[in-house]
Amino acid sequence: MDNGIRNLVFDFGGVLIDIDPRRCVEEFEKLGFGPAEELIGKYWQRGVFRDFELGNVSSEVFCQSVRNEAGRRVTDEEIIAAWNAMLCDIAPAKLERLLELRKDYKVYLLSNTNVLHWEAARRLFARGGHSLQDYFDDVFLSFEMHQAKPDAGIFQSLAMRTGLFPHETLLIDDASANCDVARSLGWHTHCVNPGEDWTSTI
Repeated sequence: MDNGIRNLVFDFGGVLIDIDPRRCVEEFEKLGFGPAEELIGKYWQRGVFRDFELGNVSSEVFCQSVRNEAGRRVTDEEIIAAWNAMLCDIAPAKLERLLELRKDYKVYLLSNTNVLHWEAARRLFARGGHSLQDYFDDVFLSFEMHQAKPDAGIFQSLAMRTGLFPHETLLIDDASANCDVARSLGWHTHCVNPGEDWTSTI
């Protein structure tokens, strides 16, 4: 790794945790929610899913919006289970690598996510007996910031809050659009390919 790098900024979905949007779409279709495939993607969300990711609607409003579109009566629990079906697992090797990197770098998380996925994610991070603070110096979440990648503003907000310098910062993300914007702001980037084991290169 470039010796000038002092800060590592990790994406969450597709980099730290494996995700399967198709599984999520299938679960919503079982609930009779027809537009799921048009609204849920690997790198983007639309409609109420985007609003939820930006923190513009609560979990209750999110569930009610899905329920209004569903073809049958569904509970909040069914909706949450369908939404969380997107999340797979975090490989132990990735968590171990984060702990190693913390010894030499400032490590941050920058994620387009929502309160329900984040609640599930926190449980995954805690499995090894470590706290979230063991893995990251700080976390930056779209639903808390009301900003989302690839908008330049979320990168600038992170830099302002941490005081990091772009030329000393490496973004590890699986979305080329996010990497393109970060590079335009002077960041270094590593765009993770599907199935790539970045633990051997970062």
